[in-house]
Amino acid sequence: MKLKVTRKAIFELVQMIIGNAICAFSMACFALPYNMVVSGVSGIGRMLKESMGISVAVSVAVINIAFFLLGAVILGKKFAASTVIGTFAYPFFLGVFQHIEVLQHLVDDPLLAAICAGVLDGVGLGLVIRIGGSTGGIDIPAIILNRKFSLKTGTVMSAFDILIFLIQIPVTNTNGIILGILYALIYSVVMNRMILMEQGGIQLMIWTDHLKEVNEKLLSIDMGTTLLKAKGGYMREDKYVIYCAASNRYLNKIKRAVLDIDPKAFITITSMSEINGNGFTWTFRDETYEPVMKDRIDGHSLSAAD
Repeated sequence: MKLKVTRKAIFELVQMIIGNAICAFSMACFALPYNMVVSGVSGIGRMLKESMGISVAVSVAVINIAFFLLGAVILGKKFAASTVIGTFAYPFFLGVFQHIEVLQHLVDDPLLAAICAGVLDGVGLGLVIRIGGSTGGIDIPAIILNRKFSLKTGTVMSAFDILIFLIQIPVTNTNGIILGILYALIYSVVMNRMILMEQGGIQLMIWTDHLKEVNEKLLSIDMGTTLLKAKGGYMREDKYVIYCAASNRYLNKIKRAVLDIDPKAFITITSMSEINGNGFTWTFRDETYEPVMKDRIDGHSLSAAD
């Protein structure tokens, strides 16, 4: 069992590194050489490059580390551990690829460069997000605002990206603006495909003989659950079924959590086009998992605005 966990951890670590390397490759070899507007910390780095001559890789590294330390202080060591790879791997690979001259103009057509950048960045981000990882950077202040003020992470990140796009317009020609927008649209579509269409969600019904362990494990990884009374159709035995609704990106994370405890668990998964309510369109202030039952609070007794 220990060997199996180690192999899984190594596989996820490798996937995180590869995902960040692909993102850095798309940025260094297709987006930046063709003067496209770009989102995230790389967009801030591009502005610093234009105004102060600072290397984009250096700027990204400094900003990523600052956000990483901020996240560690406010959100804790567990969160910091989930972002450490993206915080350091992305600027490292960005610097490496930018210093390889032959990689700076792989295609002659800027339109083809935007398409390549979008596809590669979408694949890289998808690989990272599929395993519940983070690329760091702008993700961190967005998550902080979500935890502290219940603002939707996706909405905050979109606002940051739009702002970063806008501040680059004065130093970018029309072609670079249009290509940057195309690049952003493509990577968004590809990324969402990689993580099973983020706009929707999934609902899981879980039948298991290890009800308590599975339920507590799902709660500990920030998944909401409901225990439904059920009766077996054949033997007519009474039992409970775990109901869980979640974003598509957490599907594999939930399945692994359940099957690690009970490999024989019976799970049905249904795709949903939209999910509204606690944890999706708004959040109660009861998100921290409390393992001791008597110390838990009823989130529904609190206002989302508290």
